[in-house]
Amino acid sequence: MSDARGKGRSASARLAPVFAILLLVLLDATFDLYFWRIPKLTGVLTDFGYEFLSTLHRLKRGKPEGAIRVVAFGSSVALSLDPYQVANLIETAEPTTRLDVNRLLLPGAKPSDYRLVWDADGEGMQADIAIVILNLGDFLNPSFEAPLKEQVRYILPPWQTLMDRHAFVGGISGQLDLLLASVSHFYRYRKAMRSCIQDHLKLALHDVAQRRRTGGYGLYADGYARQRFGLPLAHVRDHELEYYIDPEWIEQQGRVTLEFSVEGRAVAERVEAEPGWKRVNVGLPTTSGVLDVVADSAWTPRAAASDGDIRLLGVRLRRPPPASAVNGYAPLRPYSPVAHRQADEFLRISGPPGQEFIDRWWQVISADTPFGREMRGYQREKLSIRDRTFERRGEYVETDRLVANLSRRGTAVVVVNSPESPLILSAYQDTPYYHAHVQFLRELAEKYEGVRFYDLASTLPMEDFNDWHHVNYVGVIKLGPRYAEFTRQAISDWHALRLRIS
Repeated sequence: MSDARGKGRSASARLAPVFAILLLVLLDATFDLYFWRIPKLTGVLTDFGYEFLSTLHRLKRGKPEGAIRVVAFGSSVALSLDPYQVANLIETAEPTTRLDVNRLLLPGAKPSDYRLVWDADGEGMQADIAIVILNLGDFLNPSFEAPLKEQVRYILPPWQTLMDRHAFVGGISGQLDLLLASVSHFYRYRKAMRSCIQDHLKLALHDVAQRRRTGGYGLYADGYARQRFGLPLAHVRDHELEYYIDPEWIEQQGRVTLEFSVEGRAVAERVEAEPGWKRVNVGLPTTSGVLDVVADSAWTPRAAASDGDIRLLGVRLRRPPPASAVNGYAPLRPYSPVAHRQADEFLRISGPPGQEFIDRWWQVISADTPFGREMRGYQREKLSIRDRTFERRGEYVETDRLVANLSRRGTAVVVVNSPESPLILSAYQDTPYYHAHVQFLRELAEKYEGVRFYDLASTLPMEDFNDWHHVNYVGVIKLGPRYAEFTRQAISDWHALRLRIS
């Protein structure tokens, strides 16, 4: 009897690895069905590749019923478009219009890279409108004429990339990497899985370490609050809160959604589309602790050119608490559900504009620092076009193919020449090469149906940039109404395309 049991255990031991392998194969084959449904906890700046892939697979799961889907994409310059701002501005002005605005971006990604992405996944994305945000730098040093960058390879469809660029993927090891990625989801998305696990572990550790708070945060002495702020419950009289929605906030963002919670429990939500003083009853479950308030957007006075205040602001309170009740900093909670809507508060150079800004800027990029050396390298690369002869090859050919493919699908296309700092644009904007570059982009709109071109290169002043061509949060807010108008025009084009097709 014992011998039979021993044989049974031995057989089970032999079968265990087989079952484990079969389970791994099953999980690998069904990877797309479950992994991308795991909530992404961090914003775009935390892991560009993970954000890109997460957004791409969410798009392929289908679009909201009755919504017009907009997909904006590009290299890091695509950060100039805030999807939530564009949707809010249009939907507030046109309540019958429902939009699903999305953004795909990856630093270093070029038109040739996006052509591969759209060729492989374009049908699944179901884009009605595509906004292609381009910068002169995207056309210099084509991706397919040099070894493929690791961070770009991470987001590209592996089999299509292997077939299209086998000579530029890092030799045998690079080709083997793409081959393995094309047959195994676990291998292809290993970095995304690592980021996902790290984020959820941090959230779990944070929840364990979280302590009950009684002090406020995110409140200024003049009564204004940040996008996220906390108000001690002891200073909320009769469960009512009075706050002011600035007209400029509505002008810049279209509408504002405010979420009120206590210890993670939602107590109220308000959507404001009109400025002025407001009142909300929050129905507090307790009289101690902190009322947490989160806005889905922020605004800044400087974007309205009203004054030099560069703060990213939220509401203004009728009765702000005394300074003694405010800690002055937000709790360590970077994983809130609205993390993707939190404005990027990075501002490389603050202070007044004009000559003082110019002096500070040249001082920063002249320094022997990694940023200074990088900016001087970008400067040399862009200024080199002054001695070049323009040729419609490389990334120009790829851009033409990309736009042509989108147009053939019945997608309305918006081609945008992204903003440039006047401090560098003025040095090459009158050259034959740059004129030919802009003319090429303009001709795309003349060549293909449903395509429009907009030139934003000289749209913003120098103080709205963090470097040569990446706008800061003031620039992003300023550009929102422009992108919204481009999208409105594209919606009309899309409707016209549908009528012709039908």
